[in-house]
Amino acid sequence: MSIFAPANKKPMTIDTIKELLSTGENAAIEFKTSTEKVSHSVYESVCAFLNRSGGRILMGVQDDGTVIGVNPEKADALIKDIINAIQNSELFLPTPFFTPEKIWLDDKIVIALDVPVGQYVYRYNGRYWDRNGDADIDVTDSPELLLALFERKNPHLFEERFVKDMTEKHLDPDTFTYCRNIVKVINPKHPWLNMSDWDILVSCGLVDKDSRYMKYAALLLFGTDEALANFMPRYRYEGIFRMCTYGQYERMEDVSNRYDDRVTVRSNLIRVYDRLLEFIIRHLPDKFYLPAGSVQRQDLRIDLFREILGNMCVHTDYSTGYACFLEIYKDCVITRNSSRLIPQVPEGNITIQQLGNYTKNPLLVKVFRELEWVEELGSGTRNILKYAPLYYPDYQISIQSGQQFLFAITYAEVKNGTDSTHIGTDKIKNGTDNTHNGTDKIKNGTDSTSHSGILFSGLNIDNKQNKRRAGIISLISRNPSISANDLAEELSAGLRTIKRDLKFLTDIGIIRHVGPDFGGHWEVIKKK
Repeated sequence: MSIFAPANKKPMTIDTIKELLSTGENAAIEFKTSTEKVSHSVYESVCAFLNRSGGRILMGVQDDGTVIGVNPEKADALIKDIINAIQNSELFLPTPFFTPEKIWLDDKIVIALDVPVGQYVYRYNGRYWDRNGDADIDVTDSPELLLALFERKNPHLFEERFVKDMTEKHLDPDTFTYCRNIVKVINPKHPWLNMSDWDILVSCGLVDKDSRYMKYAALLLFGTDEALANFMPRYRYEGIFRMCTYGQYERMEDVSNRYDDRVTVRSNLIRVYDRLLEFIIRHLPDKFYLPAGSVQRQDLRIDLFREILGNMCVHTDYSTGYACFLEIYKDCVITRNSSRLIPQVPEGNITIQQLGNYTKNPLLVKVFRELEWVEELGSGTRNILKYAPLYYPDYQISIQSGQQFLFAITYAEVKNGTDSTHIGTDKIKNGTDNTHNGTDKIKNGTDSTSHSGILFSGLNIDNKQNKRRAGIISLISRNPSISANDLAEELSAGLRTIKRDLKFLTDIGIIRHVGPDFGGHWEVIKKK
């Protein structure tokens, strides 16, 4: 999943005003009576919208949307007062710029303020205001909320900042080796194969070449567990599995434990992706799927959830230090992560069709794209819409965009109609988005957990041959004594095919066999 496209803001017309009135107050709409004078609450809302994602204020409107209108004799004076106030540096600092509009609605006048997203942190009358839902919040005396506000407005992405005192000793050499093995399967001539660890960092823009200062992106991607604990002590990922539906958990029905399985990962994002993908495979059903014209079955879990997991890793705002969550229920999967609020990203409930091409952490995306764990911008969304109906035809997607980004997808039938993964007001039942061409065979009801616990090593590549070879590497790393017959069974491939893959991986120097043909074992080669 990418980041969201800018909301299409309509001009302030009579029809737009009527639409806003019917929508009601929310994170981006505020009604004010203010018929005779501009109240302080109007300016507090202006400040909150500037510090958040922008919004629209309608003066002469009651909280329930009833239009009472401002005093027609004072409308021009009210507009002049607003302009003077926002240009007064003793009231607003820095001073914003926008022009209020006077709009006739039937026989009443409404003053509309179209407040833009502020580039900086604004304060009104010495106080800092932020928007939370449909409320304006004074965050001046709340250190954590005030810090979050300044962090959100910081023009420099967290991933690009330098980590004080971080050196090459804080990097994990095995992670570099692991990445080289991955790209070697994808492209035996990949430039990383001839680069040192330092050269890889330089080529990806993760360090300052001259000063040797390292960025947080380098720490997140290649740091050791100890370095992450030292420089980012609150950083962690949580994978949680609950043997109940989401609705049952919300209502606390038939839930004896807080969770049935849990994994906490405080490693770098390369390891996080690998561990959480293993967690997904362990707890989600492996539905049989055979693409048209192929004799090689396809793991839809990998194709679908790699997009969701990969994008959570690369689009999280790590400056907050809050944990990221992957929650698996009997009927749905939910991801929760901190998100950087930017002008291009609308807040609230959105649809997957609104997902756009904005990259929140371009340095992280660059490395994940080399590993083919995230697609080109926009194609991740297309892949979700492609594979979701194959995995579960009646799937539903709910998305909430805010400081916490929530993504929920239903993947199984729920008998109780009240059990829903809906986390907002926009629920998508994507029957029309099904890309199934009618020739591919999908057999629902043949759910299997026979592959449960198989680590696919995160090598989620579109090419089926590369996927299978990635699976071999992963299985060998978990069980060095695994036989070719067992590999063939686990990967649903022919024995000859597996033997050809083993020879290929041996020839290019990724694996080797130690000992006799019978009784020996495999090793994944770690190049220094």
